[in-house]
Amino acid sequence: MRNVYFVQVDVSACLGAQNAYLPYTAGILAATAWTSRTVKQHFLLKEFIFLRESIFDVVSRMEDPAIVAFSNYCWNTEYNKALAQAVKKAFPDCLVIFGGHNVPDDFSYLEAYPYIDVLAHGEGEDTLRILFEAIALRQDLNDVPNISFRNAGGTYTRTETVCQRTLEYPSPYLDGWFDGILRDHPEITFNAILETSRGCPNRCAYCDWGLLKAKVRLFPLERIKAEIRWMAEHKIAFVWGADANFGMFSRDLEIADALVEAKETTGFPERMRMNYAKNNYENVFAIVKKFKACEFDRIGATLSFQSMSPVVLENIGRTNRDLEFYKNLLTKYNTEGMKTYSELILGLPGETYESFIAGIGKLFEIGQHFVFEVYGCILLPNAAMGQKDFVEKFGIRTVQSEIIRPHFQNRAFDVPEYNTIVVETASMPREMWVRATAFYYLAKAFHGNGLLRAFAVYLYIHSGVPYERFYDGILDYFEENPELFPAKLYSEIKRHADEQSLGQINRKLIFDPCGDVVWDDHEYTVLHILEQPERFYADMLPYLRRFGIPEDVFGDLLAYQKAIMRRPLDEAHTVSLSYDVHGFLRDCYVNDVHPLRERRHRLTLRDSNVQKNWPDFGKYVIWYGRMGWSSYKDDVTYEDAACDGAACSE
Repeated sequence: MRNVYFVQVDVSACLGAQNAYLPYTAGILAATAWTSRTVKQHFLLKEFIFLRESIFDVVSRMEDPAIVAFSNYCWNTEYNKALAQAVKKAFPDCLVIFGGHNVPDDFSYLEAYPYIDVLAHGEGEDTLRILFEAIALRQDLNDVPNISFRNAGGTYTRTETVCQRTLEYPSPYLDGWFDGILRDHPEITFNAILETSRGCPNRCAYCDWGLLKAKVRLFPLERIKAEIRWMAEHKIAFVWGADANFGMFSRDLEIADALVEAKETTGFPERMRMNYAKNNYENVFAIVKKFKACEFDRIGATLSFQSMSPVVLENIGRTNRDLEFYKNLLTKYNTEGMKTYSELILGLPGETYESFIAGIGKLFEIGQHFVFEVYGCILLPNAAMGQKDFVEKFGIRTVQSEIIRPHFQNRAFDVPEYNTIVVETASMPREMWVRATAFYYLAKAFHGNGLLRAFAVYLYIHSGVPYERFYDGILDYFEENPELFPAKLYSEIKRHADEQSLGQINRKLIFDPCGDVVWDDHEYTVLHILEQPERFYADMLPYLRRFGIPEDVFGDLLAYQKAIMRRPLDEAHTVSLSYDVHGFLRDCYVNDVHPLRERRHRLTLRDSNVQKNWPDFGKYVIWYGRMGWSSYKDDVTYEDAACDGAACSE
C-alpha cells in the first residue's frame, strides 16, 4: 500500500482557526478514485491537508508519500507551490499532481516548477481515478485523458481532452470521508460546499466556468437532500452553493425547501450563499423569499450586470436584459422587503472611466440603492480574457496583488497569495483605473451605506443631477480641498488604489476602535466618518450647497441624514421637519417616484438593535449589514396633525 495525501487549503483556514471549510473538492476526487478496486488495492489515503499550517510541520508528519495531489485556486496556489517544493525535496520519488482552476491549460507550470510532475486539466474525478490506476499498474500515462506530464527526456506531453458527461460520483460527506476531520477538530466550526449542478451555459470572457466544454449536469436529487441532512446533523454553520446558476431548474425550489426545513428543524446550516441563475427570475424570486422567511441568506438575490456598457458586453460575450426589466424586478424585491445584490467588474475591455461611473449611476436610477459591489477584474489563466491574443487585442495590463481578507485579524501568512488583477486597458489608462477605484469605494460609502444618499436622491429626482455627476463631483471637491477630514480619507483610499495598480504592497486598513481587524476600503471610510459625523457633514456643506437646494429643504435633508445613521450607543433621535423626507426616500426605494412633499411633523428614528461598542458595530452593522440595509435606524415614528397628535409608526 502506497501513501497518498490530498491538499486543499483556504487562505483563511490557518492552524488555530475558529472556522474552516471541509475540503470538498479533494473529498469528491478521493471518493471517486477509491471506487476503483485497483486504487483500493494499491493506495492508502493518509490525510486531507486542509489547514494552512507551516510547511515544515506538514512535511515532517508525512509518511513516505507516493502521491501528493493539490487542488489549486487563487487563494492557495502559492502555498501549494511552496509545500510541493518542500515535499519534492524531502521525498524525491513522490509524484506531485496539480489540478484546479488556477492550473493553466498548457505546459507553463511544468516548465516553471520542476517539482510538479503532472497537471490535471478541467474536471478531475474521472481523470484522477484513471491516473491513479495507471500509476498503480505502471501503465503508460499517454492513455490518461486531460493531463500534461514531463517525459524522461525533458519533453512534455498533453493527452487527449475528454469531457466528463455525468455526475454519478460518490459523496464525500455521505461516504464518511470527512468523519476523521470532524472527529479530530472539535474546536473548529465547519463550513461546507453544496454542489447540486455543474457547468454554465454562458461564455463570459472573464470567467472559466462556461469553458469546460460540457453541458450543465445535475447531481441526483436524493443525494443532494441527503447531503443537506448530513450538514444539519453535523452542525455545519455556513454553506456555499457551488452552482453557477442556482434557480435555473424547477427542482431547485425543492432543494431550497430541503435547506429551509433543515434550518428550521435543527438550526443548521445557520446561513448559506448561492450564485443565482441569470435568467430564471421567477424561480430565484421564490427561492429568495423562502430564504428570507428564515433569515438564511444575508445578501439575497443576485442581479449581476458586470457592466452597463453595450461595448463592454459585446467584448466579453455577455448580454443583459433591458434596464426597465431590472427596474421592475428591483421594485418587486424591494416592495417585499427582500434583498438584492448587484455587481459590476472594473477593468473589463472597452470600459472607460465615464462608462464605468455612469454604470453605477444607472444602478441607482433603477432602484439598486443598497447592496452593490464592484470587483476588480481578475485574469484567470483558463478564461478567454487570460489568453494572449485577447490580452493583446484590448491592451490589457495586469499586476499581482496580494489577497487581503477583510474582517479577519491582521495577521500575515508565511506564504502570501495573489490575484492577477487588470489595472489598465486600451480604453482605461492606469490613472483612470485608480480614480474609478476611489469612485466606487466612495459611492459605496456615501450611497450604499447611506451617508449622503438623501441628498443624491433628492437632487436626481428634483433637479435631474445624475448620480454619477454628484459623486464624481465629490472627488473633485476633495482634490480641491485636501485639508478636509473626508478628503484625507479619500486621499488614503486613492493612494491605496495607486499602490495596488503599481503592484506594490497591498496595505491592510485597520480602524483602531474595532481592534486589530482588517477592513475593506469603503468600510474603513464609513467607520472613520461615523466616529466623527458632525465633522464630516460640516466639511461637506460647501459642496452640498453648490446645487442650490432651497434652504428649508436643505435643512430637513441634513437633519434627517444625520439622525438616520446608526452609531454605537445611539438609540434614538427626534427631529422636527417641514418635509416628508423619510416617506420620499421610502417610496423612491420601491421606484414610486414623486416630488418631496410638505409635511410638518416630528420624526423619531430609533435603532431597534443598538450596538454597545465599536467592535460589535463593525461586525453586525458594517460587515453583516452589507452596505446599507443595516446602516439606517429601522424604527421610524411620525407625530403630526395627520395622526391627531398620536405617534404613527411607518
